[in-house]
Amino acid sequence: MSSPNSHMLWRPDAVNVAHVVEHCRVLGPDERFVLWVQGCPRRCAGCHNPQFQPFEDRNWMSVDELCDIVLAVRGIEGVTFVGGEPFAQARALARLSRKLRAAGLSIMSYSGFTYEDLLSGSIPHAKELLGETDLLLDGPYRRDLPTDRLWRGSDNQRLICLTDRYRERIAEWNGPLGRQFELRLSRRGEIEVLGIPPADLSEPGMSQSLRSVGVPPGTSGGQS
Repeated sequence: MSSPNSHMLWRPDAVNVAHVVEHCRVLGPDERFVLWVQGCPRRCAGCHNPQFQPFEDRNWMSVDELCDIVLAVRGIEGVTFVGGEPFAQARALARLSRKLRAAGLSIMSYSGFTYEDLLSGSIPHAKELLGETDLLLDGPYRRDLPTDRLWRGSDNQRLICLTDRYRERIAEWNGPLGRQFELRLSRRGEIEVLGIPPADLSEPGMSQSLRSVGVPPGTSGGQS
């Protein structure tokens, strides 16, 4: 198991943000604010977001600043953390989650680590973030294990309910509901692919198709 310990210096009061989307319906329950973090020690083969793997400075934002940004967005059910690896920044995200949950929002987090890894004590402050998380989608992405289950990139990944908030809906979400994704135009004129597209629409095929009509592909979002 890879540990993020050697890859970056921890900042308990700030998050290294790679990307945000204010409204998304394909990375967790209902309408959600989605935050991608920069840096991942897992390096899963075929990762949908390889640009978010390096541990490099992107956009450091304080916990308070991020909290104000999220709470200014109307009509959302909660926040989803993706990456990168959210648990590589567990302490700051735990502090952010605590503030957001106090305001009535739910927290969902992806992780390339398993739930057992996160409970083991080997990942700094992982238990702290777990304690502020309603839904965890765990496990590394494995392109040899395709899935038709909601919000997952591969069939080994599990959706785990850590609070009572969504307990009555978890059985439905663990069924074969199919992949969901959104295409949207970014402010830079690029197409963003949010969620988990079907295999025949994923990179590099999608990039080639977009370029053929003169549209530059941009961010893909999904599993860590």
